Amino acid sequence: MLLFNEVISSQGLLEIPLFGKRFTWSNKQQPPLLERIDWFFTSISWTLLYPNTKATTLVAEVSDHTPCLIEVATDIPKGSIFLFENYWMEHEHFLQIVQHGWSIPTFQTDVAKRLTAKFKNLRRVKHI
Repeated sequence: MLLFNEVISSQGLLEIPLFGKRFTWSNKQQPPLLERIDWFFTSISWTLLYPNTKATTLVAEVSDHTPCLIEVATDIPKGSIFLFENYWMEHEHFLQIVQHGWSIPTFQTDVAKRLTAKFKNLRRVKHI
């Protein structure tokens, strides 16, 4: 166990907090033996990109093990949805319009936000 903790520390891993039940395993006897056998870790770079990452427990109806869910929260803008219309490809300047819209700088560090910004750029330039 000490070696395991040493490896976690030497790799700079951070524990993802677990919400819900404190224990993830039970022997389902009376009195129950309860243990937390699931631990979740991430890197510092992941934590900086996705600071709201968390683990939650789910319902264990049959198993002696509680399933867990890792949630990664992002701040992806939730504006209107981009819908691609097939007839746009028939426009004589379709490729030039797409290349122009896609090449506009977005200044986003988060990959999901950058992709969203590029689609917004396409929406703005589609009428050029």
